[in-house]
Amino acid sequence: MNEIMQLLQEKVGLNQEQAQAVVQILASHLQSRIPESMQGVVMPLLGVQSGGGQAADSGGLGSMLGAVEGMFGNKG
Repeated sequence: MNEIMQLLQEKVGLNQEQAQAVVQILASHLQSRIPESMQGVVMPLLGVQSGGGQAADSGGLGSMLGAVEGMFGNKG
């Protein structure tokens, strides 16, 4: 989660609390929308485990960051 939070702070201009809130909201929403069988694949991309804990590795965030930036109107 730290990596995506840092990217949100750098690329979108959010402060630490805002970035953490975005990640938590996205994780919660995705967890409620995707099948349990896919949570083990998707949730680590946000840096959280499917059980809600923080994962050790949070790689593969480039395209996801682009989507989040789009939500905030940042075109890069």
